[in-house]
Amino acid sequence: MTPTLTTHVHTGDAARAAIHAEAGFIDRHSTAFSTTAAWLAAAAEHLPGEPVLLTVRRDGATVALAPLSVLQRRGARRIELLGGELNDYGQLFAEDEQAAAALADSLAGWVVAQRRWTLTLSQLPAGDPVAAALAARLGGVVVEGPAMPLIAGVGTDYRVSRNRIRKNTKMLNRLEVDGVAWEQLVIDDPTGLEQWLHPIIEVRRARDHGHGRRSHLDDPAARAFYEAVVRSAFARDRAVLHLVVVDRAVAGFGLVMRDGGAHRLFDGRVAEELQRYSGGSICDLAAVRAAEQDPEVATFDWLRGTTDGKYGNDEVHRYELRAHSHRWITAVDEGERVARQRIKATLPEAAVRRLVSR
Repeated sequence: MTPTLTTHVHTGDAARAAIHAEAGFIDRHSTAFSTTAAWLAAAAEHLPGEPVLLTVRRDGATVALAPLSVLQRRGARRIELLGGELNDYGQLFAEDEQAAAALADSLAGWVVAQRRWTLTLSQLPAGDPVAAALAARLGGVVVEGPAMPLIAGVGTDYRVSRNRIRKNTKMLNRLEVDGVAWEQLVIDDPTGLEQWLHPIIEVRRARDHGHGRRSHLDDPAARAFYEAVVRSAFARDRAVLHLVVVDRAVAGFGLVMRDGGAHRLFDGRVAEELQRYSGGSICDLAAVRAAEQDPEVATFDWLRGTTDGKYGNDEVHRYELRAHSHRWITAVDEGERVARQRIKATLPEAAVRRLVSR
């Protein structure tokens, strides 16, 4: 008997409820912390845009779904994965080839019905069958994303070098020589997190401002999302926080998401006013050494971002699907991007720092 495939589109509050209802399916197929039901639920609750969950069912059972966000901007519907640019890993969920093909068909039809739109689905795995089918149907392209350095075989094929350990010892000795009160902490419980969550957010914001850019955590919605996903990860024993504390202030931190056989450095910074002590680098090494010593961990993943200080023996690339209904939409977007860059280039560095810190 031929199975019956049906498509369901949930938007707004219905999408938020559907994410919770489909949490079992999502988490069975999730490949990373940023594709879990907890992450998607937090994105739907806190981030801008209307959440959309498109599901495909076979004989009544969910076999595929696409978690999306839609934002109306400059006369067009901007469609992206739920979580958008904050996702280090993105995913379109499908149980098998038939489910993937049905999801691509349904998603293509729904996208075209938006009339004026752009579609940007980022950080998808190589060879994603839904992305390939969507690109063909919508006249889009799939492009390679940024490199994400990682340590493959951490603790077996790869061990931290003696030279790196010596450098870390020198950093710790500096703290002793200066005579400051300091400690190195590992926090892995929700109660301990609450003591340090807001301080590490302020370290992150100050460091971003020190580089002459706004921090995404300046935005209340992004901050609420960050706090929600971190609290959820600690509640589920999926995260650990490494800290260097100097005179009761955070000198550096490293926040690791634990994805089974992979540890992923979700966030980490050195305190702007305590850079002398290299607290961020100390925490990075502590996180790598912890992964080395865990027999169940095979990969330490640095994720995206500036690669200075990220070491290892491998890297992974994810892929982005781009499509649009009208060429003028992307032309306008590019013009705005170039104009912003030109304005920023004409401002003195001190002025940029003052602006971003407001």
